[in-house]
Amino acid sequence: MIEKIQRLKILIVLMLIFSSSLVILNSVVKSAPLDDIYECTPFIDIDYNQSLVEQPVLPYDEPRMIPLTVKAKIFGSQMDLVAEKLKGVSLIVKISIEDVPDGCFASINPPILKFNATEEFDINYATLSFTIDKYLNAFSIKKVKIVFDVERLGKLVIAKNYCHDVSFIVGYQPQLSFSYPENNVRDITPMDTAVFPIEIENWGNSVTNVKTEVVDVPEGWQASILESIILNTNLFGNETIGKVSLKVKPPISFGYHEDREIIKVKMTPTTEFKDSEFKGEPVFLYFVVQSRGFATPGFEMCLMIFAFIFVCFIVSKRKTTKKNHRGRKK
Repeated sequence: MIEKIQRLKILIVLMLIFSSSLVILNSVVKSAPLDDIYECTPFIDIDYNQSLVEQPVLPYDEPRMIPLTVKAKIFGSQMDLVAEKLKGVSLIVKISIEDVPDGCFASINPPILKFNATEEFDINYATLSFTIDKYLNAFSIKKVKIVFDVERLGKLVIAKNYCHDVSFIVGYQPQLSFSYPENNVRDITPMDTAVFPIEIENWGNSVTNVKTEVVDVPEGWQASILESIILNTNLFGNETIGKVSLKVKPPISFGYHEDREIIKVKMTPTTEFKDSEFKGEPVFLYFVVQSRGFATPGFEMCLMIFAFIFVCFIVSKRKTTKKNHRGRKK
C-alpha cells in the first residue's frame, strides 16, 4: 500500500514538472514569436529604356509602348531559410496606374505578375503604354505613377507596395487652318495686281511662327507675300487668327495677253524651345490668276512726254505770235 502511494507521488511530481515546462515554453514563444524572427519583406524594382520616354509624345499619335523589366526579391535576417521554405510558392504582384494627367490615357499589361520568393532578384516583364487624347502645351512634362502591390505570403512575407513615376514630354503638334475671304481665283488685266487676303488660324499646341514662301513663280510673273507671321495657341484662350496678303502681278509686255497661271505658296509651321527650332510639315496653298487684255507698258509715260511737248509748243507759238503782233503796231 505504501509502495503504491509513493508511486502516485512520483507520478504527480512528474506531471507537475511537465506542466510547468509547457507553461514556461509557452511564455517564451509569446514573448518572442518564431514567425517574427523569420518574417521577410518583399522588394520591387524596374528598369526600362530611358530614351523611349525622352522622345516627345504627340497628341493623337499612336500609343507609346515602354517595355518594363520588373524585378522582385525578399530580404530579412532569415531570408535564405524563408526562400527554402517557399520553394514552389509564387510571390504575387498586382500592377496598376495612378495619377494619370488630364488628357492622357495610360495602361499596363499584364496587371499581375508572379515571382519566385528568393533572396536574389527574380525577373518578369510588363509593358506600359500611354497616349495623349487632347492638345496639351508643347514641351510640358507629364508623368504617370505605376503602383506595385505585393500580396502577403502566409506568415513569412509581409504585404507591401512600391510606386514608380515615369515622366514624358509632350511633343509639338502643329495644326493650321486657312481661309480665303475673297476667294483664291482672280481675273485681272495685265496692268493690274491681284491681291489675295489669307486668314491663318493656329490650332496647334504651341505659339507658332508660320514661315511663308512663294514657290514655282512662272516666268515673267511677280509674286510677293509677308515672310512670316506669329500666331498664339488657343490653349490659353488667346486670339489665334492672323492675316497675310499674296500679291501677284502678271507679265506686262506690250500687246494683247491671255495668260492663266497657278501660284503656289508654301507655309511652314515652326516653334522654338530652348534655342532649338521645331518644324511641322509644310502646307501648300494654290491661287489662280488669269490676265486678259492689252498691255501698253510705258504708254502713259510717252503720253505725258507728248503732252508736255505739245504744251510747250503751244506756249512757244503764242509768244511768237504776240511778238509779231507788237512789231506790226510799231
